[in-house]
Amino acid sequence: MLSIAGIIGLWVYAFFFAPSGNPDRIENQNWINNAEAICVQARNEMALLPSAKEANNPAERAAVIQKGTVILKKMQADLAELIVESDKDNFNTKSWLSDWNTYLSDRENHVRRLTELGDVEPLLTATKNGKSVVDRMNGFARVNDLESCLDPGDF
Repeated sequence: MLSIAGIIGLWVYAFFFAPSGNPDRIENQNWINNAEAICVQARNEMALLPSAKEANNPAERAAVIQKGTVILKKMQADLAELIVESDKDNFNTKSWLSDWNTYLSDRENHVRRLTELGDVEPLLTATKNGKSVVDRMNGFARVNDLESCLDPGDF
C-alpha cells in the first residue's frame, strides 16, 4: 500500500509541481535576441569566404577554414560579453561557450593537420557519452532558437 501511495505521489509531483520545459532554455529573451544578432553577423561574414570544401588543395582549404575560425572566435568572444541574469542562464551559456572553445580548438587542429599531413578528415572532440561536442553545441542553439549559432559546417 505504501508503495502505491509513493507511486501516486510521484506522478502528482511530475504532473503538477515539477518544473516544465527544457532546462537548457535561456530565460532572458534579450540575451537570445542579442546572441542571434551576433551569430547572424558572423554567418554573413563567413558567407563572403570561398567554400573550403571546393578548395583546390589542402593548403588552400586550411587557409579558408582558418579565416572562418577567426570569424567564429570573434563571434564566440562577443557572445561571452553578453550579460545573463540568472545562475542557471550563466551556467548554460558558459557551458555552451566552453563547447565552442573545444570546437574552435578542433578547427585549429584540423587546419594544422591539413597543412602538415595533407587531405585529412577533421577530428571532432567527443563528449563523455561519446557524442560529438558539435551535437551538444547545436542542441543548445536549437533549444534557444539560435539557428544562426549552429556550427557552420564549412569544413
